[in-house]
Amino acid sequence: MLGHREMFDYFKRERARLMETLEKLSNEELGKNRELSFPSIRDVLVHTVMVEDNWLHYRAAGLSSGTSLKLEDFKNLQDIKKYIAEVDSKTARLFASMTEKDLRREVRRTTQDGKEEVFTLEQILFHVPIEIIHHFGEIFAEFWKMDIDAPYYSYLAYSKDRPKTR
Repeated sequence: MLGHREMFDYFKRERARLMETLEKLSNEELGKNRELSFPSIRDVLVHTVMVEDNWLHYRAAGLSSGTSLKLEDFKNLQDIKKYIAEVDSKTARLFASMTEKDLRREVRRTTQDGKEEVFTLEQILFHVPIEIIHHFGEIFAEFWKMDIDAPYYSYLAYSKDRPKTR
């Protein structure tokens, strides 16, 4: 489980660097339709938080529906920061109570075509940070188009920077 916590800690530190860069953008730039996987940088960022929230705090908890929040509920970076803090708190509580047995627990989702898929919580703990980091790369690519330095933070740099817990 330590590896999963470490991966989540890594992407959250990467996100903190991303947020510092996003704070330099106007709300108009943040919300501009750039035809990404979601229309705007703001929407892609919100999606990453919803991925964590929906998978870990709704589906993994056995709830049939996810958050009732929508992309359009987030008007600015402050709204997103508030949501991030809420989800981070829930995720910290999840990791604090998680056992090795929990990693084998089934997590279900219904696809858009009505089929049910079943995964283990451990698979979800790999999926969530990988999907989020994928979308961070999408935002970074957009930054490059905007002539903004992307705040890339490699896992290797993170592993040297983080306090050793072993």
